[in-house]
Amino acid sequence: MKGPKFLYLLFAAAVIAVLAWYLHRSERGSWQEQAVPAGEKILGQFPVNDVTSVTLSGPDGRVTLQRSGSGWGVTERSGYPADFERLSALILKLSNLEAVQSIPVAEADRGALTLRAAADDIPREETGTQVELRSAADQPLAALLLGKMHTTTPQGMRPEIGGTASGRYVVPVAGGDNAYLVSETFSDLQTAPSAWIDKTFIRPGMPRRVEAKSKDASWVLKRDVSGGQWTMEGLRKNQLLDMNKAMAIDPLFTGMAVADLPDGPDDARVKPLETDPVTVTADTFDGLRYVLTIGRGDGDNLPVTVAVEALPEELATEEVKKARDEKLSAAAKFQGKTVFIPRNFVAPFLSSRTEWLVTPGNR
Repeated sequence: MKGPKFLYLLFAAAVIAVLAWYLHRSERGSWQEQAVPAGEKILGQFPVNDVTSVTLSGPDGRVTLQRSGSGWGVTERSGYPADFERLSALILKLSNLEAVQSIPVAEADRGALTLRAAADDIPREETGTQVELRSAADQPLAALLLGKMHTTTPQGMRPEIGGTASGRYVVPVAGGDNAYLVSETFSDLQTAPSAWIDKTFIRPGMPRRVEAKSKDASWVLKRDVSGGQWTMEGLRKNQLLDMNKAMAIDPLFTGMAVADLPDGPDDARVKPLETDPVTVTADTFDGLRYVLTIGRGDGDNLPVTVAVEALPEELATEEVKKARDEKLSAAAKFQGKTVFIPRNFVAPFLSSRTEWLVTPGNR
């Protein structure tokens, strides 16, 4: 075949090849269209402010963090406030991920780099952590699989001894022929919902009066100034308050942490609240009253229900009132909720009255 006819067919074949290449390219996400050169951002110019949903999933669990009008919450924990500092740091890390190295990877090689998505037929040791970012319209913005850690062996150390984590392998979920080595390790990334709740959300201020009540007994501690010495109501002449134990009260309140929330209304871990709970009422110097109902349990984390209200005698000044109202507004998010608090923060309040006392001469 010669002449114009041959040239025409050659031109047509070239056009078809170009169209096929274009269609194949358009089917892939904009940030997955081609291999990312070393030093370039894997997600390109990522719209950080458009992210309203982050889902993390892997062999150990799944969690969805959702942004609403009241802020970020953990979906699997009924929208309980999420740890915003940790979440925002994750989104920024993802948006700034740069390819240290681009690595051609066949499907058969993904298991060795733990770059396969979780599925019933995928071995656990080949499964990575999947991160999905979506916009307000539930439109996908990005999805990555975080795989195996990359380690670096210090000079002079034998490779078989081990090395230091210096990066991680990642790959776009939508596919592609390349994985990327990045310098970020994501070593603290977890897929359990409890890892993402705001653990400092319930944090009463400095208490001035603490009362504990159960069906068997009660006791009251009080003081006049913040940081001052505690006294116990109703002490007899031969009874002394254990000041070492009393001095530990402030950190119990100001450092109180939330460990988790119930999985649902049938969570067996909340049962201790139904049998002989202890109610702790704490009046604080910032004009609030916290009521903690604590279940006596055997676990490391005990179930606690929380309520808060204003103390009317603290309405004297506008400054105090404003600060109090701001705290009340924040407290509304956990009002009446059941949470799990580490035993070390609440165990002292489960003590009997006599356990707060010392024998004269043994102070």
